Amino acid sequence: MPVIAYQSLNSNASTNHGVASSNSQHFTKIAHNKIAQGGERWMLAMPTAEGVAPNIPIHGPAQLIASAKQGHHKDTNYSNASFLQLIEGKARQTHQHLIRSLGPCSLLVYGEMDGNHSDWQSMGQHAGELVGATSSGKACNSFSVHAANNSQHTLVASGMGWVAVRSQGIMALFVHVPNDVAKERGKTLRFYSDIRTQVLQATGGGVIDLIMGDTNQPRSGYTQEIVTQAMGIQFSELHKDKLIQPEDAYQRSFGGTNSTGTQKYDIALHNTETVKVENMVYLSQCTEIIGTSGSEAAAITDHMGIGVKVVKV
Repeated sequence: MPVIAYQSLNSNASTNHGVASSNSQHFTKIAHNKIAQGGERWMLAMPTAEGVAPNIPIHGPAQLIASAKQGHHKDTNYSNASFLQLIEGKARQTHQHLIRSLGPCSLLVYGEMDGNHSDWQSMGQHAGELVGATSSGKACNSFSVHAANNSQHTLVASGMGWVAVRSQGIMALFVHVPNDVAKERGKTLRFYSDIRTQVLQATGGGVIDLIMGDTNQPRSGYTQEIVTQAMGIQFSELHKDKLIQPEDAYQRSFGGTNSTGTQKYDIALHNTETVKVENMVYLSQCTEIIGTSGSEAAAITDHMGIGVKVVKV
């Protein structure tokens, strides 16, 4: 029963795929300012320990912290090295939250990160070994695949806005659907139909069991309808509630997974004929920082992450 997770960064359209393309981008600032409204303590920061494998449980209670003030990114002006440390810390937080809610993470995939770029090499120590990375030109069109044991996972195929990975017998598709595709039903249907064909024809390919990522869907239920039609198999969305309470949030919910908390772009779907999902969680855009008054929460991306525990039927 692998635990599989996905997290998008907020990267720009640069052909330079280093940390600079992801450092405090426009929508990350919007996400932080939205989350920071109110000032109450809400984020659960788990204990972490650098120098050990990220999927090793670190025992101890969570710390309940408030957001850094609105305008944090503008006021702080992170260097690329400092921002990378935040992303590394978020990776370790992700592992610790998943361990407690779903079990040790088998596969952690990042959208909008090119793990082949030298700037991101250290992520192997914090997210898991690099299984592989793909890019179709721009930083925002990249994927980086990490795992606790990379011998159990294989990149099967990839294209503009997607990568397919076989993970412990599960065929998982990770997507970042381009906005111009997501807005038109015909284009979205063609997007997923083409993926189905390419994955089926690829060496080591097969039927897709799980779909996760940033769909940019115009409304809830849209992607489930399109994917079911494109794949010729019933897919079901795992989270159907109107409100989203991230696993790292205490008594706080949001109306969406995007930077303004209004749209549920980030979802997970499963093939009802081939797999069942034991559980699913969302994770917020934030990680722990050390501010002037102690630990605080700061957004390091614009979209929430997703974790699922899945089993073949």
